[in-house]
Amino acid sequence: MLRITNATVNDIPTIRELTFSIWPDTYYPIIGEQQVAYMLHLFYTPEALTGQMQNGQQYILCYDGDNPVGFGSYSLVEPGIYKLNKLYVRTNQQGKGTGKFMLAHICNAIKEAGATHLRLNVNIYNKSAIAFYGKIGFYQLKDEDIDIGGGYFMNDHVLEMAL
Repeated sequence: MLRITNATVNDIPTIRELTFSIWPDTYYPIIGEQQVAYMLHLFYTPEALTGQMQNGQQYILCYDGDNPVGFGSYSLVEPGIYKLNKLYVRTNQQGKGTGKFMLAHICNAIKEAGATHLRLNVNIYNKSAIAFYGKIGFYQLKDEDIDIGGGYFMNDHVLEMAL
């Protein structure tokens, strides 16, 4: 049985464990091991995650029974528009409706807060994620290349969905 909890700084070890088990499978084939290591250090240290939470990102954890199987985060970016900053599901849990379950939870929470649209960035080569979001109703707004330092860029599609 899937369930979702709002995450706090006390859940950072669980978020990190999930990240370090999910990211290699997802991103090594797309951006390579070196950029993955760089980005994990940039975005997923305990300090970075604490800062994201303090700066308005709401994190959620998804459990299947007592086992953490995914996490996400979202935040308000402008009136009526929220950004889905993260949505990750363990590889062995993908294709079972977990991502849809988490996204539905987020959409319900932000609708209650007055959201009209949900926006996200997805790597232009992450074909499975692009297909997932397309099936749910996201459409492409634009592409952007984000310089994250260290000679690395995030080459992303910006997708949006009306709620």
